[in-house]
Amino acid sequence: MSELPRRRLLAATGTALTGTVAGCMGSDWNGDESGESEKTEPDTTEPEPKNETDEAPTGTLLGKISLENLDDETHTIDAIVEFDDGPEHWSTHELSGDNGVELERNWPSDPGDFRVMFRLDGGEPTQVTPAGLGKSSCVNIFALIDRNGGLKVLSDTDGGPCGDGDAALDDAEE
Repeated sequence: MSELPRRRLLAATGTALTGTVAGCMGSDWNGDESGESEKTEPDTTEPEPKNETDEAPTGTLLGKISLENLDDETHTIDAIVEFDDGPEHWSTHELSGDNGVELERNWPSDPGDFRVMFRLDGGEPTQVTPAGLGKSSCVNIFALIDRNGGLKVLSDTDGGPCGDGDAALDDAEE
């Protein structure tokens, strides 16, 4: 993997993110093109009471976990997935330079409270919890060994179990 495409990707991502943030910081002006604004009354209707059976399940769905080594050196990374009842997955992976792996998904497929720990080369563990990843109903986790041999943990809420992902055979059109 060369540096140039990654730099282009980072530049494009930064540009897109800047545009998104700038759009979010715009005014709440509610007017027409002539410059006259329209007056609106505040909404005073009572919200409908929630039915207890309509509530979404609590917790976050843990999607896929991927490990990637961008360093030229070989590194060993332990991955531990724990739910309320204890460890659900524990594996050790030796990754040569520019190599990666996706963990076999053998943890619960229901939303819940979990934590994922990564330990690089027998060092101190890095822990990830749903609270540390923001409010999301589903999260994929990506542990990256950077070119300097450091560990970075990233998350994504799209793809695999968390999004459209790859179509299953039953979903494919004939």
